[in-house]
Amino acid sequence: MAKNDIISKNSKQSKKRASSEAVGTNSRKRKNREDKIEKENTGLKFLIFFLILVIIGLSIGILCSPAFNLNEVIINDGVNVKKEEISSVINVKYGENILKQNYKTLKNEVKSLPYVEDTKIMIRFPDKIEIGYTERKPYALIKFLESYFVVDKFGYLLEIKKDKENIELPVIYGIDVDEYELGEKLSDTSSVKLRNVVTLIETAEQRDFSYAIREINYEEIAEVKMWLEGHDIEIIYGQIDRNIITEKLKYLEQILENLKGKKGRLDISSEEYFEKSIFVDINNM
Repeated sequence: MAKNDIISKNSKQSKKRASSEAVGTNSRKRKNREDKIEKENTGLKFLIFFLILVIIGLSIGILCSPAFNLNEVIINDGVNVKKEEISSVINVKYGENILKQNYKTLKNEVKSLPYVEDTKIMIRFPDKIEIGYTERKPYALIKFLESYFVVDKFGYLLEIKKDKENIELPVIYGIDVDEYELGEKLSDTSSVKLRNVVTLIETAEQRDFSYAIREINYEEIAEVKMWLEGHDIEIIYGQIDRNIITEKLKYLEQILENLKGKKGRLDISSEEYFEKSIFVDINNM
């Protein structure tokens, strides 16, 4: 029994020494990893510090060097916007550092032009800036006194035309624009009317309606009138209900096929237009 006790005691002591050696080994490995990470962090901090110094140096050089003073503004003509128009509204400081220009103000100045929807200012080092922009697209003409407002599909008033000759845009009557100025957006009833007209025209285009809508009279909300290209017929369309535009245009197309060459007035304003459409032929009056 005494011999077995001695063997058991020696075994326990051996396991304890092995455990202590393992702990020591793991501790050294952990310390080595920590030392390595610390060295890497120190190197990274130094690199960041160095890059900051470089950036500061470059910034000071750009701000102080006359080579970076504004010398040219690059502007290209658009479809309805000319570079001379933009040049006339912007306030840039030639000869002043390119980074000291007030680009927020410059952007707002360009966007003050009615046809400009958005703009982007790009710095072209060392001494140029380029002004890019997107244009609003003319969509229709709105009759105003003896002239016409050109308007985009979202209701922005773009310019005034004295007449509608040679302008391939639908003409809208009955939308109030008396209180608006160029560059402003229609609101309230005027905006609702335009949105309805846009929906009507776009639905006709999407459904391949055979006739282009050339004029719309929207003086009476419940009695919208329109005239189509290629027909001498006044169409009393009625209220523009978005839910039945497709069906109503399809029905109108069928009727017009039977009225080719005729002049008169076609009334499809009734809610029961399938049964109560009325055509008055002025040739027989």
